[in-house]
Amino acid sequence: MLKLLQNENPDSSWITQDTTKTLLDTCSEVVLPLINNDENIMKKMIDWVKASQDSEFNANNVITEAIGIAAPQIGKNVNMYYILLPILNKDETITYYEHALINPKIIGRSEQIAALKKGEGCLSVTTKHHEGLVPRSYKIKVTGFDYLKNKKVSLTIRGYEAIVFQHEQDHLEGKLFYHHINKENPWHSNEEWIII
Repeated sequence: MLKLLQNENPDSSWITQDTTKTLLDTCSEVVLPLINNDENIMKKMIDWVKASQDSEFNANNVITEAIGIAAPQIGKNVNMYYILLPILNKDETITYYEHALINPKIIGRSEQIAALKKGEGCLSVTTKHHEGLVPRSYKIKVTGFDYLKNKKVSLTIRGYEAIVFQHEQDHLEGKLFYHHINKENPWHSNEEWIII
C-alpha cells in the first residue's frame, strides 16, 4: 500500500497545462532548508510520480503515469524536480533511479546527441500532440541538493536517464520538449545521433 508523504491524493487537477502562461516562466532558487510550502511541493511531486507508477493506487489510471515531474507543473515556479526512473536490467530485475533535486544545474554536456525514437511526452502537454525527435545531450553532469539524501550531489548521467533529466531541467528554464523539435522536419536526425 502506497504511503503518501502529504495529505492529498494525487489528482489530475494538480497539473498545470502548457496553455497556462506561468508554466513557461523561469523558476527561482529555493532557500535551504526548505520552508513548509516548498517542502510540500516536493512531497506532492514525489507522491504524484510514485502513485502514478503504483499498480494498486493507479489501477484505474486516474492519473497519468510519469517518471518525472517539475515544480512548475504543479503550479510552483521554483527550482525543484523529482525523477523515479525504472530501468529493466538484462536479468529482468528493475533498478530504480530516484532523485529529488533542489536547485539543480546542468554543468556539463557532451557534444554527442541522443533522442528517443518515438519522441517525448509531458504531463503538461495534452491539448495538442507534438511529434518529432527531441535532440538532447547523450551525457550530462548535474549538480544539486538531493532532498532524499539530504546532501549536495554531483551526478554524471548518460542515455535515457540523461534525456529525462534534461526534460525536467527544461521546465525550470521555461522550456518544453517541443521547443527543441525541428519545425520544418520534425523527425530530422543526423547519422551521428544516438537514437534510443
